[in-house]
Amino acid sequence: LAEVVRMLLDAYYDVQFSDRSHGFRSGRGCHTALREIADTWQGVTWFIEGDITQCFDRLDHQVMIEILGEKVHDGRFLRLVSNMLTAGYLEDWRWHATLSGAPQGGVASPTLSNIYLDRLDQFVESQLLPRYNRGRLRRTNPEYKGAENALLRARKRGDKKSVRALSQVRRALPSQDPNDPDYRRLCYVRYADD
Repeated sequence: LAEVVRMLLDAYYDVQFSDRSHGFRSGRGCHTALREIADTWQGVTWFIEGDITQCFDRLDHQVMIEILGEKVHDGRFLRLVSNMLTAGYLEDWRWHATLSGAPQGGVASPTLSNIYLDRLDQFVESQLLPRYNRGRLRRTNPEYKGAENALLRARKRGDKKSVRALSQVRRALPSQDPNDPDYRRLCYVRYADD
């Protein structure tokens, strides 16, 4: 039964999830998140890593059902998911109530956590990224431009030794100013580990 719930939730929600979400999704994981970082995060100065401690243990059942209820309008299905979340667990042959969280090891738990954390993805993409990002392009690095101008002058003079030296200097410098105060970008990726 839990596998059917997972399949239904995956089919409906997975296509709506952010492309920056790599946790517990088919064909995605830590490696695809790292590939995104390596391929697209050029010139990054700072990395800030956050960890959601005990993510499965702390999902609020009421909030989870409200989030599902926004798009799923089938009361029986919502009751089924609610009953799965509050089913409780056995420990030393004693039943214990589940007041929050999704069952660890439950097949639907990863999908439910993605649905829950999709709100975080939406907030970052719609609020933080637009508020933080500024500028269209970085300005030209003045050191690079100076080395390029000196290289052009050396070429006009025919000074091959200076051309070689200035070419190496120019290659070692970034063409754009990495400390341009009028340009900044916030990059975001979310993944899950074990």
